Amino acid sequence: MNKQASVPIPSNPEVVIVGAGIAGIAAARRLMTEGVSVVVLEARDRIGGRAYTESETFGVPYDHGCAWLHSADVNPLSLLVKETPGFDILDHGAVASKFYCSGREATPEQYASAEQAEDALYDDLWAYDAVAGGDISIHKLRPPKSAWDTLAHLRKGEFEAGQKTRDLSVIDYQTQYETGTEWLVPQGLAAGIFKALGEVPVKLNTQVKKVNWCGPSVLVETNYGSIACKAVMVTVPTEIITDETLQFEPLLPVEKMEAFSQLPMGVLDKITLQFDDAFNSLLSDLNTTTAYLQGGEEAGECTWTDHLLRPFGQAMDTMFVGGQLARDLAAEKDADILAFDLALNFLSEVFGSDVKKLFLKGHFTKWHADPWARGGYAYSNVGHNHKREIARLPVEDRLFFAGEALHGKWASMAPGAYETGRQAADEILKALSVS
Repeated sequence: MNKQASVPIPSNPEVVIVGAGIAGIAAARRLMTEGVSVVVLEARDRIGGRAYTESETFGVPYDHGCAWLHSADVNPLSLLVKETPGFDILDHGAVASKFYCSGREATPEQYASAEQAEDALYDDLWAYDAVAGGDISIHKLRPPKSAWDTLAHLRKGEFEAGQKTRDLSVIDYQTQYETGTEWLVPQGLAAGIFKALGEVPVKLNTQVKKVNWCGPSVLVETNYGSIACKAVMVTVPTEIITDETLQFEPLLPVEKMEAFSQLPMGVLDKITLQFDDAFNSLLSDLNTTTAYLQGGEEAGECTWTDHLLRPFGQAMDTMFVGGQLARDLAAEKDADILAFDLALNFLSEVFGSDVKKLFLKGHFTKWHADPWARGGYAYSNVGHNHKREIARLPVEDRLFFAGEALHGKWASMAPGAYETGRQAADEILKALSVS
């Protein structure tokens, strides 16, 4: 999946788009409907970027990256996917989360404690007056004082943003959509999005090394030579710009580079395990359920892990690892083996040692180690939420920018890429009409 059929590549495109993720493909489709010749350049051997569905690994659709339609009742991608033939939705927000402490399901009192901790953090986040108090970190707003507080912070931090709440902006959180309506797509969210968007001219395995925008035309230098065009749209992750893997000549304005530097990449990875069908009998009452497993209570400390159990009724489990743990794990020599063992140990502690005997194979996404991703999505440093819009603004009607990092309300989510891609396309159309 996430493959493009052969679409004619224009020899002299008016617009070059760097990156064939959601932002790039959505922008290309918008430009094409207005008769603009465009080509999308992608360094990978597939489209999609961090939105990637494939069925080869487990024999069923598997989203390596984005998998949820967050705030689906207001999400602009919801209708696109829902109306695409062959794709269904599952209301995951209607499924209650499960909690397991010290090898057994939480008691009613513990469930109440988990809910209270989550509600207290949520209430404080929305009650905080950032105009009066200025931006602060989520951790500083309400430091955790119990194991349940720790879980609430993990859910807002490493399990959602891919970064500790010590580094996450309260204003950035307050800016973003969170309606509580969460949909999953059994056939693969990324596959549904790209089928709905349609095909565009894409050159795969094409790395853009430099964008020279000082001459009469913008010159895009790649590993296959140079392409001259009228405008360039850049949709790559923030750190590819800040570390100058993608170079600009002349350099980007100082304020724009500063903006990108304040939007570093958080890391959220998936450790997905597939089991013999007998696994389903061990977890017969758990179907597409989010579960939090607690372990390692030595010295008064505990570790929580986040799992999606039996997605769509399949004999599988996805454990999410975020932040520094994900970075450290991906850097290990035997990262895959260590990741699978980590997930299996937590599962066996709760559901019994037979879990390990039923394990067939697994996959560890390792987005931080992907040179074209650098992580899952960008978070805003405290006090710098407004830099998302500064990073997005065009430069001299020649350079345009899009991606999930550059949208306030949909930051870190697929619709952020979609919306900024279409917005940048409209800005290009306006620039071309007056040139």
